[in-house]
Amino acid sequence: MKTKQTIKGLLMIAAISIYSLGCKKNGESVSQPEVNKKDAVFNYIKSLGFPASSIKDIGNDYIVEEDILFSKDMQIPSSTGPKTEQYYTGSLVSTTNRTNIRILVDASMSSMMSEINSAVNQWNNVPNANIHFNIVYSGGYDILIKDENLGNGYCGVARFPINGNAGGLIKINKTYISGNSFDQRQRTITHEIGHCVGFRHTNWQASGEPQNGTDDIGTPASAIDVPNVGGTDPGSLMNGGQCGSGAAYLSNMDKQAIASLYPVVSTNPSGTLATMAGIDIGTDDGVYFWGLSGLVTKGNSTSINGPTQQYYLPSGKSYSNVIDMAISNAGRGYVWYKDGTMSVGQGIGNFGDYILPKNYVLPAGKVPADIAGIAILKSNDHCYAFYRDGTFSEGNSTDLGAYAGLQTYVISPSETYNNIMDVGIAASSGKFYVWFSDNKMSVGNGASNLDDYIPLKPMN
Repeated sequence: MKTKQTIKGLLMIAAISIYSLGCKKNGESVSQPEVNKKDAVFNYIKSLGFPASSIKDIGNDYIVEEDILFSKDMQIPSSTGPKTEQYYTGSLVSTTNRTNIRILVDASMSSMMSEINSAVNQWNNVPNANIHFNIVYSGGYDILIKDENLGNGYCGVARFPINGNAGGLIKINKTYISGNSFDQRQRTITHEIGHCVGFRHTNWQASGEPQNGTDDIGTPASAIDVPNVGGTDPGSLMNGGQCGSGAAYLSNMDKQAIASLYPVVSTNPSGTLATMAGIDIGTDDGVYFWGLSGLVTKGNSTSINGPTQQYYLPSGKSYSNVIDMAISNAGRGYVWYKDGTMSVGQGIGNFGDYILPKNYVLPAGKVPADIAGIAILKSNDHCYAFYRDGTFSEGNSTDLGAYAGLQTYVISPSETYNNIMDVGIAASSGKFYVWFSDNKMSVGNGASNLDDYIPLKPMN
């Protein structure tokens, strides 16, 4: 079964209740002490549809489905009238709060400061991620980390983000994990921090965890795929059921997921026209400039200015290996490489999480080095490939001449075909845009003339 990096969707919870994710050691069972069946909270949990046999007593709390924690002193939501204690949580930490998430270490966890520092350093050193944690020793905080006996089998639990704030509590079963190696102890803490900023178990499907669950008042909660990061990842530190045995350090896909959800966004351009790996027009008519630097800027046809963030290629591919990039009507990102392969991403940030590299073919007599630009016509997803000898072909992503053979096209007489950096097709109008390495552009009504709608003009 396919597993993906996932985050928790919106959850509605009672303001004074506790909703947490529990991380259980694989193969361990949790003892169930005798429970008072008249206990109001116990009966309330049963009323939500959880069988009595699934309700575990772990001292001050009940835990069900290994994921949901109910405080025994919680206020039971009223079954009638407005529920004024309810509010919706956000699935991520807000842009205002994410760069200074303060972790207060309770005295009960002071003996594991080295493990906590290691965990925080892992998160703070993820490339191209705009998220940062600071350990504080007094005053205000965003996350409290403390020791608590959760019972055999449970290594830690953590809360999810609420209203743009990080989940406010991590409980570590310190005695239970004390026999694990240093790497595995800090792994538990790193893992729980992941839940506090919105990550669910990467392997939730394979582990049989429900995609759609309920919180303590019965509101549905689902797992949502992280944009631009698909595929399986057995090496993910966010895999569940692996306390004491799982990956101790964030995998490459973990890091991509973190950067995707918490991207470094700046207004600095991804480069100049002469340093672009690819240019194309999105479904919203925004122009995307993918630089050889690994950054992509969303601008407009005459300006490489706008929000800028990292983009990713499949393993083994380099930015300098790119021939061109384009966007389909579905918003998927296509990339063609100099070695005669192409790949596809679910979006414009990761070009290998939908289709891994596979071969493409060109019209007879053409090689990848002949390509000046490739654009996708959104109305039918046909690919137009333009060559440096003044010809173009029409095909699909793996056969660039499948629908029409070589035809001629013209550009401004002031330019040369070798100066072409890329070609794009506007989603709304179907006009053909072309950009040149000397910082100029023009627009054509169709593929055969790239200068007859807006003649050659400078970029801004």
